[in-house]
Amino acid sequence: MKMLFTLLSASALITTMALAETPVKNQDQVQNKVQNEVQNRFKEMKTDDLLEKRGTMTNQQEREQLHNELMNRQQTMTKEQKEKFNKRPPENRVPKKMMQNSGGGMGGGTGGGGR
Repeated sequence: MKMLFTLLSASALITTMALAETPVKNQDQVQNKVQNEVQNRFKEMKTDDLLEKRGTMTNQQEREQLHNELMNRQQTMTKEQKEKFNKRPPENRVPKKMMQNSGGGMGGGTGGGGR
């Protein structure tokens, strides 16, 4: 009887561990798929359109992918495109507060609240 109980316990433990790994693998696969879709979207876009997107991305991963795609195209950019690419900060930059995605806190208001 002890042997049967031990085998059942071991079997249940192994099954639990095997099923626990599946969501993590699926999550990684979904994340990789999304990342590849974004990269492919940027590869299909014209350089001028990519330059227009500079400063508008609020997701860190998309910003990095956009930057990487622009870096890959730097050798084939026209003089005007290179000037726009090297302009710091980008013309249409999203304010830093919107990029942080933190959403919390008491804010940075000014003024004394006393009566």
